[in-house]
Amino acid sequence: MKTPLSASLLGAVALCLTLTMLTGCNENKPDYQTQPPVSNAPKPRPVGDIKPANPTKAVEGSALNKIFPPAGGGYKVTYTQEKKGFAQAEVVQDGKKLATLSISDTLTNPEAKAKFSAASSQIYGYPSASVGNQGTAILVGDRFQVQVRSQSPALDAAGREGWIQKFNLDALKRLAGG
Repeated sequence: MKTPLSASLLGAVALCLTLTMLTGCNENKPDYQTQPPVSNAPKPRPVGDIKPANPTKAVEGSALNKIFPPAGGGYKVTYTQEKKGFAQAEVVQDGKKLATLSISDTLTNPEAKAKFSAASSQIYGYPSASVGNQGTAILVGDRFQVQVRSQSPALDAAGREGWIQKFNLDALKRLAGG
């Protein structure tokens, strides 16, 4: 025999089960499942609207600084030299100098550009050259040399290429007029 109380209790339980099943089968996933994983890699430095540089005048070193890789991921990037057509920074990890990074405008140093004329290799689509035993360089936009020099045996040629990739090469190409 059903009583009105047991019938309404049974109806409430059925309603709760139905709602639970409907919301449990919902295609909308919670935020933690739809958000991309958090990376501790440094975010690219915002460079704003890069316009092509004057093709006959060397770029100021301060304009090149924003194209360098940002600090992060356990690395410290410290600018050490800046002048017309050139900027340089050091990469330090755990208090030890790992690499020297530089960008030079070949308008101020045509010899730097000459070594790429016979380049048979490329890095990220740009002509590349070894600079001694410890350096790797590329020529971006037929104008800017990006160079990474090892200051530690821990940084080999593959590591130098990795640091070249951390530069904002697209912004540098736009600065070169490309």
